[in-house]
Amino acid sequence: MNKLSGFSIAACLIFLCSCTGENKVSVSHLQHSDWAPDVIEGLNAFIDDCAGMKNAYAVFDFDNTSSIFDVEEQMAIYQLETMSFALDPAQLADVLATGLDAAPPEHLDFIADITGAYSALYSKYGPFTPDGLDVAIAETVRSDSQWLEFATKMRLMYDKVGDWVGTDESYCWVLYWSAGMSEKQVYDMAFASHRKYAAVNTSVETWTSPADIQSRIGQVSVSWTRGIQVSENIRELWKCLDENGIDVWVCSASGNAQIQAAVDAFGLRDYCTGVLAMTVSRNGEGLYTNSYDYSSGYAAIPASDGWTYGNLATAAQTAGPGKVTAILNSIAPLYGGATPLAGFMDSTGDFNFCTEFASLRTVVCFNRANRKITDGGGLIAEVAIYEKENLGYDYASARKAGDTFYLLQGRDENGLRSFRSSNKTLRFGATGERLFANDDNEKQLSEMIDAGLTVGEALNLYSGHFLENYNGYHSR
Repeated sequence: MNKLSGFSIAACLIFLCSCTGENKVSVSHLQHSDWAPDVIEGLNAFIDDCAGMKNAYAVFDFDNTSSIFDVEEQMAIYQLETMSFALDPAQLADVLATGLDAAPPEHLDFIADITGAYSALYSKYGPFTPDGLDVAIAETVRSDSQWLEFATKMRLMYDKVGDWVGTDESYCWVLYWSAGMSEKQVYDMAFASHRKYAAVNTSVETWTSPADIQSRIGQVSVSWTRGIQVSENIRELWKCLDENGIDVWVCSASGNAQIQAAVDAFGLRDYCTGVLAMTVSRNGEGLYTNSYDYSSGYAAIPASDGWTYGNLATAAQTAGPGKVTAILNSIAPLYGGATPLAGFMDSTGDFNFCTEFASLRTVVCFNRANRKITDGGGLIAEVAIYEKENLGYDYASARKAGDTFYLLQGRDENGLRSFRSSNKTLRFGATGERLFANDDNEKQLSEMIDAGLTVGEALNLYSGHFLENYNGYHSR
């Protein structure tokens, strides 16, 4: 349902009936049994409070929030395994160097090794195309030692870019692998990736480059997780919010086409109002380049024939503080300046938008159980437990105290991946569920308790461990 006015038909009916005292339209609630009990209770209380409210909307992160695991990172694996590229070796070398002027000299060795292996593959099996290789040919290519050299170091370099120059650059850098493609080609590649890897059980895989290939870096290994999923709970939640007149927006640090494809592939389209995501610049032919688009990165809106775009530029990378900027620039003006009533998150990249807006009545953190005290997801997990067990909050008492009600939802990362009726998470391969990453989280939570900190004091104090740019709790 496309309802940028902030009101669905159902919401209007709820609102009108409440004005006349006739409760003829019932508010729909979450029903799935594998929500954590306090999470489903809190979300249903939020829905009761906000159903039919004018200018009501919620903002969801996507990777590891709406989805279990990262759709962008999984698509990078799909791109490598199918050799879906629109670049010749010289173009690839230029793309790999993008944004790395301040990186250590090691990055030049990676580029040399990667492009050397890619050149060998290109000469033997290329030219490559955005459509990727035929299944049988792709299997042959993956058995070639030069492919293992290429894929291992390409995927490892993605991790290294984050270490060298920060995640802001690495989030963009992996998008540039699609340089030379049209948006439709990237969408199609992403859609195929999402469908393929939603159907496989979780596994952690390791690639090791061949020892017998002469290279600058030498033999290296990289490990990554295979599999993604959007649970039935998320579809239920988006549908329930939509039915109650609360618009659903996505703000993601993955690529725009990738998230559009995920919304479609996982059956979320009917409940999505719009998507803000990372936007790559295009050349005169409409093909992706290796630069970020700050001037015309608009919201993507579901339309009858695909997706269309708004006309309010995000003017930001949609990660970290940039998510706040994007929401203020591209969503809030559509609602008379109103900011979100709910946020959904998992990590530091979501911390700013899930703490700074004073309008936030509730926030759900999806528990990865590996978020340390130096990550926003780790701190919010602690605050959610602090509110629940020490402040004794439910939705109503948090509202009365003037605080956002923070909730922690557990998940099961095994098999085809799902939620758990718990605040704790069963990580892949683990024998028992975990609440926090380690004892440091427990210690920090104990410090909050001993000091009797308010929610604002805890968030403002401990965010200093990992944020340089923070406007402060309820500061907007």
